[in-house]
Amino acid sequence: MLNLIINKMKKTSMIIVCAMFLFSNMIAQNAKLELEKAQKSGKSIFLVVSTKTSVNTESLQKLAVDASKKAKNIAIIKIDRDDKANSEIISKYRLAGVQLPIILVLASNGVASGGLTTNDASVEKLLSYLPTKTQADVLLGFENGKPALIVCGKKNAKDKSAIEAECKKAALSMGGKATQVFLDVESKSEANFLALLKPDVTKTTVLVFNGKGQYTGTLEATAKSNDLITSINKKIGGCCPSGSSSGCGKK
Repeated sequence: MLNLIINKMKKTSMIIVCAMFLFSNMIAQNAKLELEKAQKSGKSIFLVVSTKTSVNTESLQKLAVDASKKAKNIAIIKIDRDDKANSEIISKYRLAGVQLPIILVLASNGVASGGLTTNDASVEKLLSYLPTKTQADVLLGFENGKPALIVCGKKNAKDKSAIEAECKKAALSMGGKATQVFLDVESKSEANFLALLKPDVTKTTVLVFNGKGQYTGTLEATAKSNDLITSINKKIGGCCPSGSSSGCGKK
């Protein structure tokens, strides 16, 4: 009888352990699926990362909620860094050694534009970190080591097409390994990116960044493809890490 009771207890314990493992794995899988679902829906993401021992996680999450109410298409996803099932996400965004809790701001294409901890987070800062469509494209290029040629000006400017053609020529000469975009200086939807880059809004210019996200110079609309390539290859000191909104701005 005693052996029967012990065997039943062992079976019950095994069932509980298995159920806990499956539940933990399901939560982690849900986090990954939530990220993928949000990205497919074109949403930016506030990724709240913490552990069970993190302090002030709730207040940081509340900031994310408050910020999401002032912007469109935002998803808030919370993950536990200590959960091994989240290791792929932690590794991708280099979160293993960062201070927690933290809110990582992600574009709909999955690229990180910055992170804020409880020491420096605010609703205003979170909103300013939301990457615009053009900014997300440029940051994704940096993640892949691609330099960027950002033509800034008015969309109906007469010199726009000529400089864009030179940018295309420069990109082609580099084997297509460069991100070329146009940034309308009058676009309200690109306000965050414009505030970061601070281009001259009175004329058409090209802001050049190397593949590390380092600003190498601003060229006039009369620049030729060789000038653009020279600027891309200019030696710059320091390092601009990807995943930082400051990695794509003029210093």
